Amino acid sequence: MRIWLRDYAAFVREKLPAETAERLIELARPAIRLSRASEGDEPVGRLGGTAVLPPTMEVPPGMALAVELDCARLNRYEVDIALPADGTLLFFTELEGDRAEVVYLPVGTAVVPRPAPYEHPELPLTASTVATWPEGCQPVLVQAFGGVPETYEAVWHHDDFAESIANYGHDAFPGPLHQVGGYSVAFQNPVEAEAAQDAGAGWYGDPTFFAEASQWVTLLQLAEDTDADMIWGDGAFAIWAIRADALAARDFEKTYFYLQGH
Repeated sequence: MRIWLRDYAAFVREKLPAETAERLIELARPAIRLSRASEGDEPVGRLGGTAVLPPTMEVPPGMALAVELDCARLNRYEVDIALPADGTLLFFTELEGDRAEVVYLPVGTAVVPRPAPYEHPELPLTASTVATWPEGCQPVLVQAFGGVPETYEAVWHHDDFAESIANYGHDAFPGPLHQVGGYSVAFQNPVEAEAAQDAGAGWYGDPTFFAEASQWVTLLQLAEDTDADMIWGDGAFAIWAIRADALAARDFEKTYFYLQGH
């Protein structure tokens, strides 16, 4: 068994009936957890700071750099999405509002610093591979258990499992839940469901919904981080999703941005 899956699998097997547990373990996905780098850690990117962009490109109006990621270094970690082999990904967010942009710079791109009117404090990031699991009504979870009521009956209503797995996550992965890939949080609606609906596939029960939802993956999730002065509102998460085919084509203009708060 892969190291990232081992502790999660043991926890789930302890808390749930065997058949239910094995379904959840099968659905688990690896994500790259981004955390504050300390001295001696390998950096894979940074939160905030001054964006570096081609001389012909400006920081998007009204936005600030949220994250810069080194794709070559990220590729040293197991993850469930096909990231570019090299180059740099830059994620920008609006300071007040819900707009966001992603810029991909292939390796060797000439860049210059592009100061913005406001910049988040710069904080280096390191990485590790961790287990993530489907929450709430994640489409793959609903499919695995045959419907929304069946999912809640088998998983979330079983012996306070929802509370148990939430506590497990907090203990296993302390600090802001920044990550690349894997399942993003879904305490409201899963980003896959929101993106599928926005693409015109309807909602749970519509014929094309699950097929469309299955095409969407989490590119980046950012939690609120007071050290980086990133407050999305009411404990919210900023989530960038993208269709797998758009990711393969490196078409980052097709990302779907979702702010999910309590």
